Amino acid sequence: MSFSGGLRLTDLNDYITPGQECIKPVPVKKTSRSDGSQIKVDTTGYFEVTKDGSSTKLEAAQITLNDCLACSGCVTSAETVLITMQSHTELVSVLDENRKLHNEGRGEEAKKVVVTVAPQSRASLALKYGVSTQCVAKRMTHVLKTMGVDYVLDSAFGRDITLVESAREFVRRYRASNGHVGDGQSLPVLASWCPGWVCYAEKTHASVLPWMSTTRSPQQTMGAIVKHYMAKKLQTSPDRIYHVAIMMCYDKKLEASRDDFYNDIYKTRDVDCVVTTGEFDRLLNETHVDFASVPEAPLDSLSNTDSVHASAGTSAGGGLEYILSYAARELFNIDVSPGLVAAVGKGEAHPLFEVKLVRNQSDHREITLLDPTTKQPLLQFAAVYGFRHLQNLVRKLKSKRSVYHYVEVAACPSACSNGGGQLQPEDPSPGAKKQWVANTERIYAQDTCKLPEDSVREFIYEWFGPHGLDSDDAQRLLHTQFHGVEATANPLGVSW
Repeated sequence: MSFSGGLRLTDLNDYITPGQECIKPVPVKKTSRSDGSQIKVDTTGYFEVTKDGSSTKLEAAQITLNDCLACSGCVTSAETVLITMQSHTELVSVLDENRKLHNEGRGEEAKKVVVTVAPQSRASLALKYGVSTQCVAKRMTHVLKTMGVDYVLDSAFGRDITLVESAREFVRRYRASNGHVGDGQSLPVLASWCPGWVCYAEKTHASVLPWMSTTRSPQQTMGAIVKHYMAKKLQTSPDRIYHVAIMMCYDKKLEASRDDFYNDIYKTRDVDCVVTTGEFDRLLNETHVDFASVPEAPLDSLSNTDSVHASAGTSAGGGLEYILSYAARELFNIDVSPGLVAAVGKGEAHPLFEVKLVRNQSDHREITLLDPTTKQPLLQFAAVYGFRHLQNLVRKLKSKRSVYHYVEVAACPSACSNGGGQLQPEDPSPGAKKQWVANTERIYAQDTCKLPEDSVREFIYEWFGPHGLDSDDAQRLLHTQFHGVEATANPLGVSW
């Protein structure tokens, strides 16, 4: 298992060091007297041994993903701490239960199972198996439906809605501050799609949270679609749908576990389980499925399309490219397509743009839109990937030296193609890994690009009515909030 660097602030080992202190309260049963009991450790566990020689096995503390988000320390790999997490075995368990209910003639009690698949995961699988992402999507559909899944959807649809609403949010905040960066809480806008970055900011830099974009990530937008729109269409309640997201990143499990995405009325989460790309591939092996020879099945779709598509930009999701394009048009009546912005970001020269690689690093790029007449900066955007660059960004934000209007943020170097849940090359060398990530990024970008508003316009009005994204329901279902975590433990108080 590989969480992002933000969740591994120091190397984890079998000891709880001051930099790794886990502060989840664990109930401890105490007696009114001391009888000189001792703790015994052997290969089977931990035991409390009394003076008379009797022993009682001690239970291990349980740390859930939800606890991890509510903590200002870090989860360690100590043997006494078990991490209860989502995995592909949970999906298998739900499908087995559904199968049992159908065999017993109680099929009406079975849950509808919906799986949404991230484009980054498709790209990783396409690289391993040497086929197109379209082929991967259709083979995944066949495999999952054969297992008992009811619907297999492309999470790029949720990404398109997230892009449109993120762009609208940026323009609102730009106008609210008259374009001034750092004067209030409107600008800069920091992308919040990456849960590793969000978790890091909440635990260690709460002062930057007011600048976070409140628009949901694509994963959680799909969660809203599945548990609200689809539940209504299927004439069932949200808790009768089991939603699984196949994602590129283990941190996405933490995101799905947030209380902000929990429905108190129906006692269900918008995303019930997150399975990483690697876990899905492991599932194929465990079920003896030869993915290279799996037949293709028709794709399910929310927009009457039979193909997968991409948005212009990197595997971080295309937020920088689309939002810059949208803002240029809405704020300055300058027409530059997301595809043009993406090409400029890769080195193509254009008179309306300046591009700078900070410290000559592709993981920290600045893209500036220039006034066509004066050539003065109009919009200053940046892409910042990897925690080394994130820490520099945070320092600039805190010292009010940042000039960016918008920052696309990803915890992993090279963005989401390099997510911790992605497939890895057989050759473990750094050079091979770097080339593997570059190939995954290349495959990700090969899908046909569509403008997000074109693919989701009709759906938005069908879902939210005549007011579309301006409706109260849209603002409630497509936005979230963030919570700074106050440290309650004193690392200097650790006794050795």
